[in-house]
Amino acid sequence: MLNAILADDEPIIIKGLKKLVPWEEFGITIIGEAMTGRGLMEQIELKQPDLVITDISMPDGSGIDVIKEVQRRQLRTKIIFISAYQEFSYAKDALAFGAVDYLVKPIEKNLLIEAVNKAIALLQEANEDQSSKGKLAAYEQKDKKTQLEELFDRLTQGDIRWEEAERKLQTLNTMFTDPCFSVLHVELEHVHLQDGRWGEHEKRLLVFAVSNLADELIHLHGSGIVIRKGENLCVIVNHMRVDDDIQRLASEMRDKILFYLKIHVTICIGLPVLSLQDLRQSYLSAVKTMNYSYFENEGSILSWSQNEQRGGSEQLLADAKNAVIKAVISKEKQQVQELLGSFFEHIAINANGRKESAILLVYAMLTDLMEEMLAVGIDLQVSPEHRKDWQQRMHQFYRFSDLIDFITDRILDILEQVSSAGGSREAQQMKMIKEYIENHYSENITLESMASQVFMNPYYFSSFFKKHTQENFKQYVTNIRMKNAVRLLLHTDLLVYEIAEQVGYHNPRQFSDMFKKNYGKLPQEYKSQIKG
Repeated sequence: MLNAILADDEPIIIKGLKKLVPWEEFGITIIGEAMTGRGLMEQIELKQPDLVITDISMPDGSGIDVIKEVQRRQLRTKIIFISAYQEFSYAKDALAFGAVDYLVKPIEKNLLIEAVNKAIALLQEANEDQSSKGKLAAYEQKDKKTQLEELFDRLTQGDIRWEEAERKLQTLNTMFTDPCFSVLHVELEHVHLQDGRWGEHEKRLLVFAVSNLADELIHLHGSGIVIRKGENLCVIVNHMRVDDDIQRLASEMRDKILFYLKIHVTICIGLPVLSLQDLRQSYLSAVKTMNYSYFENEGSILSWSQNEQRGGSEQLLADAKNAVIKAVISKEKQQVQELLGSFFEHIAINANGRKESAILLVYAMLTDLMEEMLAVGIDLQVSPEHRKDWQQRMHQFYRFSDLIDFITDRILDILEQVSSAGGSREAQQMKMIKEYIENHYSENITLESMASQVFMNPYYFSSFFKKHTQENFKQYVTNIRMKNAVRLLLHTDLLVYEIAEQVGYHNPRQFSDMFKKNYGKLPQEYKSQIKG
């Protein structure tokens, strides 16, 4: 019989561990309990157990302190650690000092049993001289898995000829008997990995834990293999039919990882293929699909089939951008916020899964908006340093939603500057505009020419003019011309065509029609009636 000690600062955990495993069936007797690091070390010294299952973080001496002391004294005791998610920083030392395994709370029975079996095997190796045949078999099994992972990695990368890969598969005697293969590209949520709490070793531990959980799930559903791709995973699933519900497996994988490891993953499902020779095609379609995860919420499940209908219109995007700029210039805050939603939708479609394209399109809109502001006489005074800072921050966002929030704040800041730039300056501009019309109504005045006189964009000038006069620009100029036409008609002997020219009409017929529209009579009839 083997002896074991259980340790945790929560008695309910110790009680649960006792019930979770039928210890006697494994030939193990529980000979002690401890609730502190010092208490555990005293029990180890006194009872010399074969196995210790302990929480990593305990008062009065952590589990790491205990395993260091066990190593220093060269005791044969094997240690399995229990770890809460937030205690991964301790787990790196646990593995470094020779822990058998670590398990994440809440403990799963099958995982604990696997760890106990591993400890028993290690103890047997230490006590008995295993036969060379047994050692060779264990080595070959481990070596087979390593070779399989390397082979499948090369198949996804496309750097091995199929004839060579086929020979290796036959040599390794793989158990992938179903005709279909699908690749799941699993990406860990980098917001959590890059917030400063994770060192490189902690990241590797986390990827290791996710990999184990994914491997367990695919073997519950059939067969497959998990290979590492940096901080992400490539899960290769061998299944029976092309239309098998791989989405369900992906969803279960995502949910279990979130439940047990408290981390979001995005999973992209590649095109199903009917031969390992085409595995790279499935892998590439999964990786391409992952590009679209930037535009989705964290923890999404995406499929290669979702990308087939994507595609946008550059003209619709340009129209959406111009509508936002016009609304900002017109100081319509509610309209700006509504139009921004449409604009960002077009950005997401036109970017076609490319984060860089989305950033460039959004930054181009900001640049155009600032140029339009300058054209209407409002200098936002954004320095090159500010623009550079904006670009850097835009590239750091992990999700498109974060970019949307950032750009929306910048545009609302600009809108605030536009709104506060009115007052006396606008009144002075309006006075100058009216004076110019009074002095030049006989010339060919258009909205565009008038806007250029005051250095405004035409559609901004139109909105600006109507805001201050309650009339549109064309009607205002017409009214000025008609009033002066009446003055000339009543107080001079000029002919109708001469009056038309003096008030800005080169076509006498057009002048007469406009006069009748305003006064109900042709110019000569009006003059005769008034004088009569």
